[in-house]
Parts: sequence; structure tokens; C-alpha cells
Amino acid sequence: MIEVLRENEALYDNLEVHWHESYRKKYYPEVEKADVPQSADIEGHWISQQGMFYLNYEGQRTGPPAAPGKTGIHDQKGFDGAQTRFLQLGHNYVGKIIKGPAYDYRGFQPHLIPLRWARYVVPLATILEGREAILSHSRGRQGNLSQDLFPTASYIAEEKLNGLRCIKISLAHVRNEGTSAKRTSARRDFWLAIDRNYLPIKTESYNYFYSKEIPIETAELADLQEIEPGIWFPFTSSITVLDGIKLREDNSPVVSWKREYKVSQVSLKPEYDVNFFRKITLPDGTPIDEGN
Repeated sequence: MIEVLRENEALYDNLEVHWHESYRKKYYPEVEKADVPQSADIEGHWISQQGMFYLNYEGQRTGPPAAPGKTGIHDQKGFDGAQTRFLQLGHNYVGKIIKGPAYDYRGFQPHLIPLRWARYVVPLATILEGREAILSHSRGRQGNLSQDLFPTASYIAEEKLNGLRCIKISLAHVRNEGTSAKRTSARRDFWLAIDRNYLPIKTESYNYFYSKEIPIETAELADLQEIEPGIWFPFTSSITVLDGIKLREDNSPVVSWKREYKVSQVSLKPEYDVNFFRKITLPDGTPIDEGN
């Protein structure tokens, strides 16, 4: 199944997507009222083409209740096959040029939508293979896994979900090598739609510190459209996260925040000259860091 999933993920290697992304913070415990934003609205544009890539991620966020002002969001990144150039807006714009690819979890790969919050850029098939596969992958990073974490996937069953045949896979977060229940701190269940390119149309994530029965995070892919014969794409998707404190204290499934994605355009045949991936617009006076 891993190889079939890998083959289906490869169908989206060349991809162009335009989408709108919205974030809404629905519940505020007292400790978050000074530093967690209330909302954000972002326009995204992603292109991956023959190993090159481009990202423009631009919008506005509203601060937390204690400081509800609006601030801009703007990240732009391009890799031409040799160097990555990117522009980032913090208090001011900062530019950077580095050798090689600087992969970005915000790149819009459909199989990884449920894992955007976890900031993975390695393929889903690789994640299901486990720790060594993740870290040895060209896009793997030590930051993806703590030193004692060994993701362990297992087949659960074939089930129907929303009228679609799915394979249910459970990915356990096992601490240190081994599979005993006491070493498992969390798990994420995937429903992979067999006739929709094994897209993970639903995931449920359980953090055992908060609850083993109620998922603290749920992701759903919907409005699946056939963009080319036999190739499907989710035009709407969402990630919903519950408040951990309420979940642990009294099993209350209180929504903390929700992030939604609405795709407006998608193509599997982007055709851009290499110079496009080099033209990252740096405002006059932008400091540029040229690293390795």
C-alpha cells in the first residue's frame, strides 16, 4: 500500500494552486488572550514544476483580544533548481538567498493538507514508513521528530466514508522503540480514499495527555473534483483543533481554532520559465542575507 500511495502522490509533483486560507480562533483560555491571534485571511499561490517551486503567501492577521490590531502577512519564496530566494515580512521585510532548496510546509500538496499544522514536507508515504525513512528523506528535518519518537503505522480496516471506499491507517507516536501501550503518547488515524488517489479525506488525531477517546484535531478534505482523468483534488478542506485544557479537565470538546482552505484554481501542467522562480520582488532597502 505504501508504494501505491507513493505513486499517487507523485501524480501531483507538478502542480499549480491558488487558494484562500482563513483562520479563526473560537475559544480563548485566559493564558492565550495576549499572544494568540484571533484570525487571519491569506491568499496563497503555489507552483511546483520539475523540482523547482514558488510560494506567495500574503494577507492579514488580527491580533489577540489584548492587542487586536491588524498586521500584514507576506512570505514569498522561489527555488530555481540551484538557489532559494525568499522574502519575509516581520516588523520589516527581510530577504535571504541560500544554496539549495528550502522546502516549505505551506506548499499545497493535497496528501499533506491534514499535516500542515505539523509542518511536514516529506511525502505521506514516507511518514507512514517511520522514523528512519523520514529523517533519511531529502526533505526530512530533525525538527520533525523528537529524539525518542518512532512513528509506527498499522493497517486497521477497509471502511466506507462519505460513500467512498477507504483504507484506515493508524499512525502511533511511540516513545522509544517498542509497541507497548504505555509507550504510545498519541496517534493519528487516516482514511485514505482508494478511488480518489488515496487522498486522506479525513484524519483524527488523539493526544493521550488530553484524551484517548476524543480527537483533539480533525482534518477533512471535501469537494473532490476530477481535474484530469483519474486525478482528483480537494477544493475545500479544513483543520479543527480543540482546547486541550477543557478536553483534559472534563472531556469537553470545545473548538479552539479552525483553519479552512478554499481552492480557486488548480493545474497539473504549470509551464514557467526558470527566471520566474528567481524573480522574488525585494522592496528597496530590504536587507539580504546570503547564506549556505
